[in-house]
Amino acid sequence: MRTRGINTMRQKLIDRIGDQIALAQASETGKGYQRVKYRRVRDEASDEVTETPVRTRVRPWWLEDKDGTIIVWIKYGNQTLELAKGKTAIRVKDRQELVKTFETVREAVRAGEFDTHITNAVGTFKTRFGK
Repeated sequence: MRTRGINTMRQKLIDRIGDQIALAQASETGKGYQRVKYRRVRDEASDEVTETPVRTRVRPWWLEDKDGTIIVWIKYGNQTLELAKGKTAIRVKDRQELVKTFETVREAVRAGEFDTHITNAVGTFKTRFGK
């Protein structure tokens, strides 16, 4: 895999983990969180391109279990990453540990520990299109 490609994929995952951290912090205070994306629109008459901000919903990567613990998944696109052989989730004891867990995972992604997981997810995605 090209170095530039894995760096781009790594940054994409870091950005999405940042969204999850912001969502977890907002849910602790009882507020909502929406990510802002910029959509480019070309004016047909003047051929001018403008960027307009668009708010998008961020879906949580966690689920609260019956006993109060939280189950966290790490996703790349719509694929859940396999963290260890046969294991795709992290169990967190309460909401205070949720943000710390995401920050730890973000640092691991920055260090390159998730590169093989990201590459496997992209490979699985490409096989669906026959590439």
